[in-house]
Amino acid sequence: LFMEDSPSPRKRYDFDTPENVPDYGGDEEVSDTPDTSQQRPAQVALDAIALASRMQTDLETVAMDFVQHFKDETKESNLCLVGGVALNSVLNGRLSRELNFEKTFIPPYPGDDGIAVGCCAYGLNRKAKDSDTSTSPTTVWKEPLTPYLGGVPSDLEVKMALDQADPWIEVEVIRDDQQRYKRMVDEIASGGVIAWYRSRSEMGPRALGHRSILADPRKHGLVRFINEHVKSRESFRPFAPSALADEANDWFDLSNSDDGKFSNVSPFMSITAQVKEHQRHKIPAVTHVDGSSRLQTVRKEDEPSYHAFISAFFKATGIPMVLNTSFNTIPGEPIVETPMQAIRSFLYTAGNLEMLILDDYVITRKPADLRKLLGEVEKQAGSTSKAAVSTEPAYPKRAGQVSFQSSFDMPEESADDDNIDIITTTKVQMADRILHVDGKWTELLDELEAELLSICDGTVSLNEILANYISIPDEDGNQKKDYMDEETQQLLQNIVFRMSRLYDLTFIYW
Repeated sequence: LFMEDSPSPRKRYDFDTPENVPDYGGDEEVSDTPDTSQQRPAQVALDAIALASRMQTDLETVAMDFVQHFKDETKESNLCLVGGVALNSVLNGRLSRELNFEKTFIPPYPGDDGIAVGCCAYGLNRKAKDSDTSTSPTTVWKEPLTPYLGGVPSDLEVKMALDQADPWIEVEVIRDDQQRYKRMVDEIASGGVIAWYRSRSEMGPRALGHRSILADPRKHGLVRFINEHVKSRESFRPFAPSALADEANDWFDLSNSDDGKFSNVSPFMSITAQVKEHQRHKIPAVTHVDGSSRLQTVRKEDEPSYHAFISAFFKATGIPMVLNTSFNTIPGEPIVETPMQAIRSFLYTAGNLEMLILDDYVITRKPADLRKLLGEVEKQAGSTSKAAVSTEPAYPKRAGQVSFQSSFDMPEESADDDNIDIITTTKVQMADRILHVDGKWTELLDELEAELLSICDGTVSLNEILANYISIPDEDGNQKKDYMDEETQQLLQNIVFRMSRLYDLTFIYW
C-alpha cells in the first residue's frame, strides 16, 4: 500500500506517530514536528483511511440524532446501549458526554455474545415470576453482572501447564499479593512488558485485567514495540489505559456538566474520552493521535486485585493508570483462556514479554543453558578455583515427533550457468511442541539446522554431535579431533547457535 518508488518499503499501514518522538518518562513536551523521512501512504491507502473516517463520522451523526430524538420523546435521563455498534467506543463517548445523560451503561458484551447472558436473565426472570405471587416487578440482578464469567482453571490444570513448559520457563512462587504487585510494578516501570493471567476470564472482546498485557503508559516507544514485537500487528493500533476511577477525572474529560462531576464511568473499556491537554505528554503510550483514549475505569469494589496493582504503580510513579491490551500474541488466535494457552502465548514472543504472572506464579523465560549443553557449570560458591567445573554434558532431545518438508529452487539467471546454484528450503512441523500452530510449518535456517533437529533424540551429547562433523583421520586411519582449529571453532559456534535457536522455538530441550 505504499509508493512503489520508495527506496525502503515499510510494513503496510506503517504511518503512525514519527519514530523520532522521544520516549517519555517525565514531563517533557511532545514535539509536533513531523518526520519527513517517513513514507507517504499510497493513494489507495489514503482512500481507505478517508472512507473509514467518513463512515465513522456518518455513524456518529445519525446515532446522535437518533438517540437525541428518543431522549426528547421519552424524557429518560439514563442511557443503555447494546448491539454490535455499542462496541464503537468513540460513538459511546460522544453519546454519554454530549447528550447530557445522567448515567450511561454499556455491558461488556453488547454484541451477539451477550445473548447468552440475556437468555440466562430471561430464564431466571420467568422462574422468579412463576414462584412469586406478588404483583411487583421481579428483579433478577440488583446490579450489572461482573464481566468475569469465564471458567476458573483448577490447581491441577495450572500445575500440568507448568510441568509441560518446564524446560523453557523459570517459575517463582510469590504468595504475598503486595510483594507480587511490587515485582510487577518494578518491571513495567523499568520499561518491561508483562502479561497477567488470573481467575475467571472476561466475557466480551475487552481484556479487563484478568487476561491482559500491561506496560507503562509513560513510555511512548512501547506503542510500536508492543504492536510489532509482542502483538504482531500494525503499528498504528492504539492502547487503552486502565485508570483508577477516583483519579480519572483529573486526567480525562469525562463530563460536560458545570460542576465537572464524574458521572460517565467506563468500567468495561466502552467509552473513549479526551485526555486533558496538560496531561497528554505524561501518558503518550495511551493517548491516540487525536488526543483521545479508550478508557477503563477501575474501582476497588469491582476489581480489588487490579485496583491494588494500579494503586501500587500510582504510588511508585505518580501515574494512576497502566497500559492495558488483550493477552493474545499469536496471529489469528483470540485472548488466551487456559493456563497452557497463557504460557504458550508468553513463550511465542521470544522474550519480548518479560514476565508472565499466572495466579501466584511469576514466570520468566529460561534462557538456553549452553554450559549444561557443553558439559560445564560455573564454579561452586566459596571455591578458590577460577575454572568452571566440568560435568557430564546434556543430551538434547526433541519435544515430539517431527515432519520435514524440503523444497528446491533454482534461480532463472543460473539456469544456463555451469555452476547451478540450487536453493534448498526446509520446513518442519512438530504437533507436540508448545509453540505449534495448526497447519503452520516453521522454516529452518539451513540443512545443518535440520540435521541437528533430526539427531537430537536424547541419546547423543553435543560433543558427540560435533565429532561427527570434525573427525579427521590420522596417519593410521584412526579418527582424531582438532578442537583448536579455526574452522572447527566456527562450526562449533554455528552448531551451538542453531541448538540454542531450536531450543527457543521449543523444538528441543536438555
